[in-house]
Amino acid sequence: MIEIGDYTLNPTKIICLGLNYLDHIKETKREIPEEPVLFTKSLNCLIGNEKAIIYPKLLRNNRKMDRVDYEVELAFIINKRCKNILADKAYEYILGYTGFNDITARKMQRDDIISRRPWFRSKSFDTFGAIGPKIVQLEDPHNLQLELRLNGQVKQSSNTKHLLFKIPKLVEYISSLFTLEKDDIIATGTPSGIGPVEPGDIMEAEVEKIGILKNEVVLEK
Repeated sequence: MIEIGDYTLNPTKIICLGLNYLDHIKETKREIPEEPVLFTKSLNCLIGNEKAIIYPKLLRNNRKMDRVDYEVELAFIINKRCKNILADKAYEYILGYTGFNDITARKMQRDDIISRRPWFRSKSFDTFGAIGPKIVQLEDPHNLQLELRLNGQVKQSSNTKHLLFKIPKLVEYISSLFTLEKDDIIATGTPSGIGPVEPGDIMEAEVEKIGILKNEVVLEK
């Protein structure tokens, strides 16, 4: 369970989008996908606003794996069980929208890409899914400014109008694959500007009309 503003959620899964902004695709030197690129994060990664993000000792003690990145995103919450939903009905199944910081063990992820393994381990360390600060209802989620500030300096800045796959299409596509349950979380992807954090850093992931998701990075004891 996770508390986000006035809501207490009990999701069954976190579905995330990779490569859903063209500028991020370019900076990662990947090809433009023909359909949504999905990956999952484990539920143990979820933390709320003002909670600490733990920098794992496993990564700090291994130079080949020692990098942790921020990724600001817009996320939305499913409001009821659904399967095979058409895009024009998608908004009927959305509770609301919130901010998401998809923390990633970047060198580990790159190793997995080279080895053609899933991204699951690099995305699912404890506290690697910051969410909040609240859930809001929006008429148009496709014109929201996104910004990630690291110690007060802007590192990512974009707008959800640049999403490659829009939210109705995502609901249609994902629900065609498997059932979505009430409170499930879908994170829509990050724009360009990804970069590393260090213990002691303060991240502020801001989504227009939603607010600032603030988390400090601390080294695992």
